[in-house]
Amino acid sequence: MKYLEVGVIAFMVSYILTPYMARVGKKQNMVDIPGHRKIHEEAIPNLGGIVIFFGFLLSLLFVIQIEGQFRALLIGGVIILLLGVIDDIANLSPKHKFVIQMIPALIVIIYNSDLINSFIVNQLRSFDLLGYLLYPILIFWIVGITNSINLIDGLDGLACGVSIITLMTFFILGLKLNLEALNLISIALAGSMLAFLRFNFYPAKIFLGDSGSTFAGFMLASVGALWVLNNGTAFFIFIPVIILALPIFDTLFAIWRRYRGHRPIFQADKEHLHHRLLARGISHKNVVLILWGTSAICSVIALVLAL
Repeated sequence: MKYLEVGVIAFMVSYILTPYMARVGKKQNMVDIPGHRKIHEEAIPNLGGIVIFFGFLLSLLFVIQIEGQFRALLIGGVIILLLGVIDDIANLSPKHKFVIQMIPALIVIIYNSDLINSFIVNQLRSFDLLGYLLYPILIFWIVGITNSINLIDGLDGLACGVSIITLMTFFILGLKLNLEALNLISIALAGSMLAFLRFNFYPAKIFLGDSGSTFAGFMLASVGALWVLNNGTAFFIFIPVIILALPIFDTLFAIWRRYRGHRPIFQADKEHLHHRLLARGISHKNVVLILWGTSAICSVIALVLAL
């Protein structure tokens, strides 16, 4: 019942707040301007991160104390959100963003160091000291997924839908282990993003912006990592990778493509998977539905393996 309550409150807050923030974005000129890399042809408000954050936060404040894992995730999430808002306004350097994003990743990791050490000792003991490479791997994972969700946010509703599918998958997996805090976080963010999707799907009236896509990515990466650590089974390290296979593949392919073309890996382009499908003549809406379906298939595979 608690999960339903949180999901409904998050949905209602986000549903009411989204149209208001869209109007504020237009009035204050806080919009995503069309360009050669953009699909949209008119300026669209990009304050989605603020919307989903408040829907997420207000729903959880009814049922959970700001302590423990939630406190660490909230502090890290706020840093990511504010960094995204600044980037939406001032267009920060990708390298600078990447470095700053390590701070919230470190906050989550430091807070959960006992859990990580226990996992290393019990599950990675055969690797001896190499097992402690899990720390930099977790930093790389959180920062990498944070940015991979941002990279697939190129079509109306794409990143939002993929995030919802992923969050519900982690929620189902969390029920298996009775991870109440992580389950509440997953259902709260899923409820908030589901309401936002009503206005973000094609043709979008408001965008997630870097604030929304990176906030969602940070939460997805953190919840996935903490699920594995709480599960305490080394095999399940691969489960979040399978669930997030679509954004991971798109990001790795983008890095390889730019490296092979002797271009900076942080240099944006118009050759992502969704761009390529559009170039084949598939409609905007159908490309999004195809990629949602791909993400759902990955999640089903992960659930079969995990459950």
